[in-house]
Amino acid sequence: MTRAQTTMDFAAGISVFLVTVAFAFAFLPGIITPFTDVGVGDPVSANRAADTLAADRLATPDTPYVLSTAQTAAFFDDGGDVTDRFTIQSYKSVNVTIEDATGSPVAVNESVTATAGPSVPASADTTVAWRTVTLDGDRVELVVRVW
Repeated sequence: MTRAQTTMDFAAGISVFLVTVAFAFAFLPGIITPFTDVGVGDPVSANRAADTLAADRLATPDTPYVLSTAQTAAFFDDGGDVTDRFTIQSYKSVNVTIEDATGSPVAVNESVTATAGPSVPASADTTVAWRTVTLDGDRVELVVRVW
C-alpha cells in the first residue's frame, strides 16, 4: 500500500494555517483600536449620545426625531457640563449643536442658542455623529462631537 502525497498535503495545510494566523494578527488590532485608545475619538459614545438626544431626551417617546421645543430649550439653557449628562468617560469632551442647512446654530424660542459644551479644539481628534431631526417644523441637524 502506498501513501500518496502526505508531505505535500501537510505543507499545504500548514501554509493555509499560517496565513490565517498572520491575517488575524495583522488586522485584529486595527479593528479594536478605535474603541480602546484614550487619545482618539469615540464613535460609540458619539452615536449613543446622538441617538439618546434625538429619540429620547429632546423628543417625546411617541415622536422620535421630532424635537420638543420646550425640552430642547431646557437642555441647551441648562448650562451644565454636557459630559455629565451622558455616560461618557470623564476624560472625554462633548459638544452638542443643532445646526441649520448653513451649519449655523439655530435659536430655540428665539432666546436660547442650540449649542452646549466647549468648542472643539483645532488639534482634537474628533468623532462626529449627526441626526436629521425636525424642530418647529424645520429640518435641522443634531450634531454631537466627542473628543
